[in-house]
Amino acid sequence: MTKDITLTRESFSSSPEASPDVGCLWSRLPKPGAVEPRSGLNRSAINALILGNEPKVKSTTLRKHPGAKRAVRLVKIVGSGGLLEYLEGK
Repeated sequence: MTKDITLTRESFSSSPEASPDVGCLWSRLPKPGAVEPRSGLNRSAINALILGNEPKVKSTTLRKHPGAKRAVRLVKIVGSGGLLEYLEGK
């Protein structure tokens, strides 16, 4: 059974108490030509880590409704299986 989730802008607003060096747990892929600010990796480098048969970093997709063709790819930045943990282990 899937649970419907309603996302609003307020769900993603950062609080003033948030630690600037930790940041958010999940992040969108950077736009083409840009880099992810916490790791310094570009979009294609992150794609190489999250896609394939044995991804090295966790990622997921969010769709507006079941069956939607388009989705937003989110990459786990902080925590177990996250991008920063993988880079620190290298």
